Order: sequence, then C-alpha cells, then structure tokens
Amino acid sequence: MKTKLLLIAAFFAASMIVKAQTFVFEDFSAGQMPPAGWTINGLSAQWSVSQSANAGGTAPEAMFTYVNQTNTSRLISPMLDLTGLTSVKLSFKHFYDFYSSPAPKVGVATRSASGTWNSVWEITPTGNVGPEQIDLVINNTDVGSGQFQFCFYLNGNMYNLDYWYLDNVILLNPLPKDGYLISLGQTAPYFSAPAPVKGTVLNTGVETITSADIDWQLDNGIIHSTSVTGLSVASLSSFDFTCTDLMNPPIGTYNLTVWIRNINGTPDSDLTNDTLSKTVTKVCYATGLKPLYEEFTSSTCDPCANFNTSFVPWCNSNEAQITLVKYQMDWPGSGDPYYTAEGGVRKDYYGVGWVPWLVCDGGFVNTDMPSVQAAFDQETQKIGMMDIAASHTLTGHSMTVDVTVLPFASVAGCKLYISVCEKITHNNATTNGETSFEHVMMKMMPDAEGTSADLVDRQPFSYSNTVDLTGTNVEEWTDLIVVVWVQNSLTKEIYQSVYSVENGVFGTENRLSNILVNGTGISGFGPNTFAYSVTVPGGTATIPAVEGIPFDSNETVIVVPSLTIPGTTTLDVFAENNTAHNLYTVDFAFPTGTNENSIKAVSIYPNPAYGNVYISGADHSNISLFTSSGACVRVLEDFTGTAVDLTGLEKGVYLLKIERNDGTIIQKKIVILQ
Repeated sequence: MKTKLLLIAAFFAASMIVKAQTFVFEDFSAGQMPPAGWTINGLSAQWSVSQSANAGGTAPEAMFTYVNQTNTSRLISPMLDLTGLTSVKLSFKHFYDFYSSPAPKVGVATRSASGTWNSVWEITPTGNVGPEQIDLVINNTDVGSGQFQFCFYLNGNMYNLDYWYLDNVILLNPLPKDGYLISLGQTAPYFSAPAPVKGTVLNTGVETITSADIDWQLDNGIIHSTSVTGLSVASLSSFDFTCTDLMNPPIGTYNLTVWIRNINGTPDSDLTNDTLSKTVTKVCYATGLKPLYEEFTSSTCDPCANFNTSFVPWCNSNEAQITLVKYQMDWPGSGDPYYTAEGGVRKDYYGVGWVPWLVCDGGFVNTDMPSVQAAFDQETQKIGMMDIAASHTLTGHSMTVDVTVLPFASVAGCKLYISVCEKITHNNATTNGETSFEHVMMKMMPDAEGTSADLVDRQPFSYSNTVDLTGTNVEEWTDLIVVVWVQNSLTKEIYQSVYSVENGVFGTENRLSNILVNGTGISGFGPNTFAYSVTVPGGTATIPAVEGIPFDSNETVIVVPSLTIPGTTTLDVFAENNTAHNLYTVDFAFPTGTNENSIKAVSIYPNPAYGNVYISGADHSNISLFTSSGACVRVLEDFTGTAVDLTGLEKGVYLLKIERNDGTIIQKKIVILQ
C-alpha cells in the first residue's frame, strides 16, 4: 500500500508554505472501498478495489460491477471547503466496459451543503469507452461552498454494463508550478540486494515540468539527491522516476522519505504535496515467492464455468509455480453443496460480492486470463520473505499437519493459514455444466481465522495441529492436498505459500563444508568449528566477501556481513527442516600494531546541518566543500578541529570532500538548511 503523507521536509522554510491547492487525490491504493472519507449511496456491494489498470492508471483502481437491477449508485467524495473559489479542476481516468443497450449512464455531479446533485459531465455509452483521462473545469454555483462535494454516478439498467473502472481522481485549484509526489508504489517494500527508489510525480500545476530534483532519506541518514532532466510533462500528466543512488542499508526496517526539492530549477509552488513516506525492510535473505490464488466459485454460477474453462488449464500448467484454493459459495440460487462456513469467513474477509471472484496474494484480480497472468508476473517479481517447511499425514480420517516457518525479517501481525483441499471433486455438480471441481477447500486448520504469528527475523515459528475430517465433503481420502500460507492480517498481503509434503521428512544437516573469504577457503576450516579469525591488511576498507558452502543443497545459508573492519561476519545455517541451526562467525582484524586511528570511519553530523557540520575521524585531512554545480566554497587544509563553519552559505545540497593523509579520499553529500 502507498502511504499518503503530505508532510513537509524539515529543511523547508516555513515562509515558503502556501495553502494546499490539491483538495483530493485518490488512487485507491489503500485497498479500501469506499476510501477514507468517501461514501457510497446505492448498490454499495458493487463497488470494489481491483488489482487492475484498465482505466489507464496503475493498479489498483476502483471498479463498479454489473448487477441485475435498475437503479442509481453514487461514489461520493468527502465534504470540501472551497470558500473563496469560483472554479476548480477535476481530473480522472476511467474505462467503461459495455455489455448491451440501453446501458446505464455514468457521470460526475456536484452539490453543496448536501443539497441537490448537479451533473457536470455525463455519457450514455453504446460501446466500450476509454481508457481515457477526463479533465473538467467546474465553475457552477456549488463551487465556493464550504460544504462542496462531487460524486461519480451510474444510472439505469446495471445489467447492461460489465464494469466501470476509475483511477487517479484529483480535484485542485492549479498553481503556476506544482509537482505532486503521488506514489512510491514501484519502490520494493522488501529487498535483499541494493534496491532503487522509484516513484511517480503528477504535474498539478499550469507550467510544463521540464526538470525536477528528487531527494530521499532512510530514517535520519544521509540525503541522496537525483536530478531528473529532459522532461516535458504537461499539466495533469505524470512522470515516473528512478533515483540514482540505491538503498543498501544494514538489515532492518526503515522509514523511507522521498521529496521533491525543485521543479524547473526553482522551489515548488506548493510544498504540502511534495513528500511521501514508506516503510522498507532490508531482509537478511530472499527466496522465490510462490503466489497463492484463491477462487470464490459455485456450481450454480454460469460465469464461473466459463472462467474455469481457461483458468483450470492455466493453473495445471503452472502447478509448480503457484498454490491454489477454491471456496465453493452458497449462491447464486441454491449455491454449491460443498459450501462451508469457513469459506464464508474467507468471503467476508475479502469482501466478496459476486462469483467468480479471484484473489492473488491477497489482492483482487479480474476473472480474465490476461489479468490472471499479469497478477502472476507481478507477484513472481517479488521476493519471498520466508521459507515454509510443511508436512502432513493422514491416519484414517485424521489429518496432522506440521509447519515450521523461517522468516527472513521481523514481521508483526501475521497469520498462518492451513487449508485441506480435495484435488478433484464431482459430487457437487449442479446447474452450470461443470462436472469436476479442483482444489476444493474441505477444512481449514484450526479454522478460517488462522493462527496468529508475530514473526522474528531468523527465529523459526513452528505449529502442529490434528483435525478429524469426518463429516466433511471429502469424496476420496487418497486425493487430499494441504495448502499453507502466511498472510498479513491487516493488509492481506501474502508473504509465502506452499503445498505441504505428504508424509514429508525434511533434512536436519545444518553444517558448512567450507567458508570462502574473497573466494578462498579459510585455512584450517572444519565443519564442527564455528568461530574463525581472519587478518586483513592494514588500511583495508572494503568488507571481504564471505560465502558459506553447505553440505546439503537444501540448507539455507544466511550471510550477514560485518559493517566495519575490525568486525564480524556471521553465517546462519538452517537445515531443510527450518529448525536445526548453527551459527558460524568470521572475525576480521588488522595485523597487531596497526594504527586503527588512521583508518577509522569518518563520521559527519548533523546532516542536514545549520551553522556547523561536525566531523570526526578526519584529523590532518584536507577538506573541501563544493556546491551541487561544482563550485568550491570552503577549503580547510590540515584540518585538526571538530567543526566546519557553514555561515553565509545558501541552503542546498553540497559535496564534502575529505582527503586524508593516508591518501584515502572520502566524499559525502550534506544538506545545509540555513
């Protein structure tokens, strides 16, 4: 989820702040319908958040789904204070998926003080419309009210459309120059290798954007700056950016803050929409993510049968890359005979409003094969944050499942879910023409609420449960499978899923056959000796590369590099069963007598800085300070103090160059606030 925080970076002068001119921006990325502050009047169950991009934006988007009714439905904005204005601009993206005539009208209307709705845009489709962006200037008598609202509405026979998609809804009073940082969605929330900072800026000003400076910072660390040039972004268009510097912090969780510093070479007209924050986590290890598809379906549903003619073969062809659970629902009509209350709990959890309804890794997916494939492609680009070892045994009608989860990061608010499914059933066939049904959920263990699990980095979480399946809808006792997954109970994101191994026995070997340092084995290595010391040449600044060679290829070897020299690199070795564990350490040290003071790390603080910047670890160095354009503004030779005076320098980003007397050159970016 993209976190929308309209914050102002601390270094912006309060005198530059202007009244916010963007009143609404909604891209439905919170996954909530209606969005916070919005309301729905009429057919609220037909509105949902879809993990699709049919309106021309990026996933997710709002979606209205057909229903066999003639009615009116409105998605209504929060109440807004437009006092003093005579006109505002409304922009949105949409796609109308036509089914038959007469199709329902769709449009935009406004009102003030909860009064009568006044239409400002309306279409009566006779075919598909869009995807297209609509830009409206609204200057009716509702504008200027302290209680202004607008809505998106549908009116007519709701069976005669398939879907109406909406995205990137923005209401604003444009300023001359205004870049709106609307998304960090492309920035990976979890990463194990150096990762880029990515985002999207919407031009909510009148002036075309030709360049922008983008800064980012992890917690209160160094500020990284990127200049994006060569742009030509018209008003109400957007551009994507990728920052030059990569995120590569030590393992842990950080608050990433990204902000626009300049538009077209000068400060933005509205600073209140220039900043976004997002939680990111550097994980200690990464494995492949196996997407979980959950389908809500019924043997009395004709569209379900149509969808499954394509979806079932696709699942079979991708069986090794996905997991699949199907919940048979108790509607339409009499519903499916294999409906269970536990399936109903999952239905309520996702807010399922119709069948077929498909979910991939916790997010809604349209029931067409391009969307199914797109969800797969998206999820398999993500990293698996944990490994799951799961086995099950069936004794008579009693199923025992044993699970051990090995997390590669600390993740709170998780739940472990276990679903016993039958591979193929036949006896629930009813009216839609389907004669066989795959991966039908029979029982969840212990139930559909799952098991709470606050996971801690590299601390195995084990769970075991036995359930009596007598009285369930199982047709063939030799045809059962078990699906196991870990899910964030709030965001619904799924971190990993697997099929349990029937009568599985996992390896317990948890030793290394060797440790390589910069490609060379440690002298005297022994698999049962767990602590080693390695001497590196004096002055070494690069942390040596360490690799653990396992005895068993199914072991997990997690290398956590030292942050400094002297320092210690650790190697956590977990057996295939995710439980048996050994820890190896490699201590790096300089030769006896090395003057570590001459090679110790340089520390610069605070950053951003006001009157002075303080430097330690740079005695007898030559220090130079350069502007972002390359002009040298300070030179200090044979520096022996603790502070560099910044008085008289304009605020901005500078490059601090430190030339130590051992020949080492260190360059650091600093931000001056005064």
